[in-house]
Amino acid sequence: MDLEPERMSRDYLYGRLLAVAERIEEEALRVAGEDRPTTAARLMQRFADHPCSTWRTIELALQPYMQRLQAVRGGFLHNMRVLLDDIVNSFRAADFASERRLSGEFLLGYHCQRRALKQAAKDKENGNKTQGAEE
Repeated sequence: MDLEPERMSRDYLYGRLLAVAERIEEEALRVAGEDRPTTAARLMQRFADHPCSTWRTIELALQPYMQRLQAVRGGFLHNMRVLLDDIVNSFRAADFASERRLSGEFLLGYHCQRRALKQAAKDKENGNKTQGAEE
């Protein structure tokens, strides 16, 4: 199943947010040579039960990783911030602020967004390899 950017259900959007947060932290940890679970992965259960307050915790925890990436992966960080903003802006305000538990649909958004991010990175890598071979 492919990512559905036009899908605006609260649970799907929250799943997408979680996947983007995880990708940002994974990249920062990779750059630093660290191998450990991300904040998003550790808080997934809490996130499913209390999405708004847990999102606040996750987003605040991302700030040091974003600062780390700014110097070494500024383009990547810019793209991730734009994506986060686009997803957050897709919410209706009341849906975003609701602490109502997430349904399993959030997992669909999470996995579809993760797959889309991995595919984009793979496509970029393949494009760079092709460019390098042509030079």
